[in-house]
Parts: sequence; C-alpha cells; structure tokens
Amino acid sequence: MSARPDFLYIGTSKAGSTWLFRTLSWHPQIYVYPGKNLGYFSSRYELGQDWYLSNFEPGAEHKVTGEVSHSYLVSEDAPARIHRDFPAIKMIVSLRDPVQRTFSDYLDCVKNGKLHGTFEEEIERTPALINRSRYGAQLERYLKLFDRKQFHIASFDELAAEPERFAAAIFGFLGVDALPLPAKLGRKVLPAGTPRSKLAVSAAKTLSRLTRRLGLHSVRGKVKISPTIRNMLYRPFDKRPVMNPATEARLRNIFAADVRLLDSVAGTNFAGLWGYDGTSAGRAVEVRWSAPVTGANSGEAECRTS
Repeated sequence: MSARPDFLYIGTSKAGSTWLFRTLSWHPQIYVYPGKNLGYFSSRYELGQDWYLSNFEPGAEHKVTGEVSHSYLVSEDAPARIHRDFPAIKMIVSLRDPVQRTFSDYLDCVKNGKLHGTFEEEIERTPALINRSRYGAQLERYLKLFDRKQFHIASFDELAAEPERFAAAIFGFLGVDALPLPAKLGRKVLPAGTPRSKLAVSAAKTLSRLTRRLGLHSVRGKVKISPTIRNMLYRPFDKRPVMNPATEARLRNIFAADVRLLDSVAGTNFAGLWGYDGTSAGRAVEVRWSAPVTGANSGEAECRTS
C-alpha cells in the first residue's frame, strides 16, 4: 500500500545524511524509502506523482513516512514542486560549516574519481563545490514558500558531539518516540578515503548507472550506502588530507555573507556556532532550531557517483 510522505530530509550532503537515513530507517515507527536520494523533486519530477507515491509502502506500525534526498536543498526547482504537491510537509535540514563541507565534498569527489586536481584548483573550475554550501540562498527559496515551523534545522556539530540528542530532537519533530539509539548507530559512516582499485570503482560506477537506467532506484540506493560495499571499494586515507590555512581563510570570507543570510532568514545562530561572528569557531551553543530563535546559482549537480 502506497502512502503520502509526511517528511523529507532535503539536505545538505556531507552533513550526516547517511547516518540520519540509517537512524530513521531503524526507528520502528518511521517508514523511510529504502534507498537514499530518490531525488523525485530535483531530477525525476517528470515521472509523475503516482510513480513517486508508489515508492512508499509503510506498514500498520509506522506513524510517519518519508524519504532522504539531499539534492532537494540545492535544487532551484524542488521548493516550488514540493510546495505544489505537499504544502504542509515537514522538512529536516542538517548543516555543516560550509568550508568544512566543501572540503569534505571535494575529498568525496576525489575518492569517486570525479575530481583529480588539488582542492585549490577544483574550487576554481568546479563552482558547484562552493555553490552547494550556500545554505542561506538555498533555504531562502524554501522559506518564501513554506512556514518556518515546517523545518527542523539541525547542526552536524551536534550530531558529531551528541548523536542521541541530535536524533531525539528529530524524533520529537516527527512526533515519534525518542528511543535510545543502538550501538551500531554510534559509528561514523562513509568516511573519506581512497579507492582500493580504480578498475573496481569504475566497474561499480558502470553498474550503478545501469541500475538507474533500469529503474532499480531502491536497489541502487541500498548498495550506495552499504558499508560492506564501501569497504570493498575504498580504504581510509593513511593520512587524511588537510586544508591549506590560506585557502580556509579565503573560503570563510566567501561564505561569511551567506551564513549571515542563513541566520537572517531561518532565525538560527550558525554564525556564532561556526565562528563567523568574530568569535572562535566550534564554541558550545544550544542547537535546537525546529522553530526560529528570537531576535546564487545553486550548482545543483552532484559530483559523486551518478
């Protein structure tokens, strides 16, 4: 039996979306489409709503139904499409310091063989790396259409520090029981790494594209987030690359105005959390933004596996 979704995770990528997908899928009262990045509102809208709804098959035990597609936040078309079809839907957002997210995105693209230059070279010739981290402009499009109360805006910083609390806030937003997390959800998922065999990774990408053309979206999604498959294809860096401090400072200057826009339109305090207000980054703050606190070109295309 198909059902209408009650919630969407709309983004961003490299901010805990795979962990969140696994956590939502684990919860006995939540039905999640069994494959990350269904991408209907960003890239498959022409398939129609009947096709979209056919992907949801909740059971009697499920109180809420939804999906995880981090492409929705960067998509210029997704906000209007979602509003047209599901104007009252709840949306979850997890955000990460834009400089760190951009660097993590770059490492992921290198791991998947999509980028080959240095970080400095790629941020010049691959504008999407930076544009995908412009959360202020992205959320502004949504908040012109939806009520702010329909959004739970979370911080990757809290996920890294207190995953139980991070999950409990989302469970509360969705109206399900705040159950304690199992130990398996305390481990980091899909960390940055390097291919064990470029030939094997290339073959996996070819198979991924084939399953997409055949319409096997659920199978493709499950395989992409499988830790077993990932461990077969990639190994952790012997020494994780670090960003050049001068590049980091330059990117912080680039993102500063957008972080201020984010706080202005969403009623958050990410400038304080990430140190864009003149303080040091990473200070402890209360990260509870299901509702407001008082007081550009999106580069939609992902450079990960296609």
